[in-house]
Amino acid sequence: SSSRLHAWSREGPPAMRIRIKSSQDFATGLLFLIIGIGAYYIGSSYNMGIAQRPGTGVLPRILAWCLIGSGVLMWIKAFTTDGAGIDKFAWRPLAMVTVAVIAFSLLIDRAGLVIAMIVSMTLAALGTHETRWREFAMFMVLMLAIGLGLFIYGLGMPIRVLPWN
Repeated sequence: SSSRLHAWSREGPPAMRIRIKSSQDFATGLLFLIIGIGAYYIGSSYNMGIAQRPGTGVLPRILAWCLIGSGVLMWIKAFTTDGAGIDKFAWRPLAMVTVAVIAFSLLIDRAGLVIAMIVSMTLAALGTHETRWREFAMFMVLMLAIGLGLFIYGLGMPIRVLPWN
């Protein structure tokens, strides 16, 4: 009886144990949740506008909710399906994506959307040895077309397209 009590106190009651089956999915979900909540908090002070003329706060909030939702889904996956553990931390991708985001934010006003997108996507692509540069070039052209089409022509945002515009 005392050995049963001792074992129960160490492991918790059998029905109450929650096991993380994929620490990689758990960590990714946590990161998405933290960034999403932070983005929502920062974007909450931006103007939402109206349906006919959305304000600057619409896109940050939508993206924040997408990150929060992705984080919740990753957490559900972490507790329900077996997955990979975290063997070693990949510093290079983290550093290059961070540098890419910072570069975009510094270049968007001065150099324009096209240059900011090219530089930031290239820096992010340098975060892995697996980048296939021909595929990356096609992807970059597609993303530039989508970015220009959506933000400049679709939403009419007052963003400089190129440095000389």
